[in-house]
Amino acid sequence: MIKTILTLSLVGLSVAFASEETANPENHEMFWKTVNTIILFAGFFYVVKKYVVPFFHDRRSSIENMIKEAENANLESKKALEEANKKLEEAKYKLAESVKIAEETAEMERKHAIQEAKEMAERIKKQAKEAVEVEIRKGELQLKKYAVEKALEVSEKLIREKLNENTNKAIIQKTLKTLEA
Repeated sequence: MIKTILTLSLVGLSVAFASEETANPENHEMFWKTVNTIILFAGFFYVVKKYVVPFFHDRRSSIENMIKEAENANLESKKALEEANKKLEEAKYKLAESVKIAEETAEMERKHAIQEAKEMAERIKKQAKEAVEVEIRKGELQLKKYAVEKALEVSEKLIREKLNENTNKAIIQKTLKTLEA
């Protein structure tokens, strides 16, 4: 397209230049200004076509790629968010289950500990009762022994007081008579 415009411009200028008088210096100046302008525009269009158009085309492609990558990243992040939410829900469920199991286990352990404590208390009571009974028997035996000793002391004292020489002689004679008979 640029070649066509350039060619038409040059053809138009050459026709215009050929139709006018060649002796007039103003016409030559106008011709060269027009040629310079056409060359300038041609160079400008050449640079734009060679460098600017590919730059904007590459830039557009780059932006399109970045948009596609951003969309892909957005989709991936949404999927990752969904997976994370699922894992969070699973973790919450597992936590609730673990808490429930822990509470049940703690309740069973508490009941077991209470039962063991009751059993231990019963054993201690039984042992204490047996120890008290043993101590009571020991005390009764000591009390009986003490009572016997005191009874012997009192009876010896009474016998000594009541036994005098006359009574003693009478008992001896009575014993002798029973032995002789």
